[in-house]
Amino acid sequence: MVAELLSRHRHAFHWLHIIGVLGSLCVAIPVIAWSAPFSALRALLVFAIAITAWCQNIGLMHEGAHRLPRGPRWVGLSIVRLLHALGALRFTSTRFAHLLHHAHLGTERDPDRAGYEATTTVRKRLWYLLMVGPLRARFAPVDVSSALDGMTAERRRRHERDCRRDGKLVVLVQLALIPSFGLYYPVVLAALIAANVLSNLREMAEHGLDGRGAHVDIRVSPVGVLLLSTPGFWFHGVHHMHPALHYCELPRRAAIGLSETALPYVERAGAIRYLFTGR
Repeated sequence: MVAELLSRHRHAFHWLHIIGVLGSLCVAIPVIAWSAPFSALRALLVFAIAITAWCQNIGLMHEGAHRLPRGPRWVGLSIVRLLHALGALRFTSTRFAHLLHHAHLGTERDPDRAGYEATTTVRKRLWYLLMVGPLRARFAPVDVSSALDGMTAERRRRHERDCRRDGKLVVLVQLALIPSFGLYYPVVLAALIAANVLSNLREMAEHGLDGRGAHVDIRVSPVGVLLLSTPGFWFHGVHHMHPALHYCELPRRAAIGLSETALPYVERAGAIRYLFTGR
């Protein structure tokens, strides 16, 4: 019943998801920041709201790489670019790398292959999580040079122009957030870094099997939906099999059954368990 409801009203839920994230980051936290003097309790509340909002935003950015929210194209595109800028990412380069990841999962041309090829032991997974995670923004290109070299000169110019425009938007949005968050800006920034670490954990768990690419579904849980395999990422194996489906359609599609693919399919109990066991 829940899966049918999500599928039937997917566009409304998508917009509610967006409003929730924007409301948390652009309204709730500024109100908390400026309604009373700084306190440790308020800082803890801000961190809890921010890390949840950042994790949800990563899921929305992922969905934005595949499709815009329903409505006028310019509205959807503006919203998706804003969501990326809030997370300090450029939409054009992020989307470019992510679509390459979908096209080349499990091959040497996958720009995110380090997440499953170089994390075959607990020690390597912890290193990737704690050292690479905070420093590497989610979906940032790892190696897209061959794809860029394959572009025509005009296509390359347009791509670089759009990347520069997105970069300017990132700077403007981040500068606007500093006075908006006030003394809580470092707290919100720490929450963003923590969200990037959690996203790296999700990335490892949702793509890898013994150093190879795989289609992986992680069991849905309350904590996972909030911070790890959030809507936008849940049923990730099914998503890779059917990337044209809206993320609110994935639970229904998972209940119908799986499609045959060249890559192995894996179901995992949780991302944290995978971190320590590889299973």
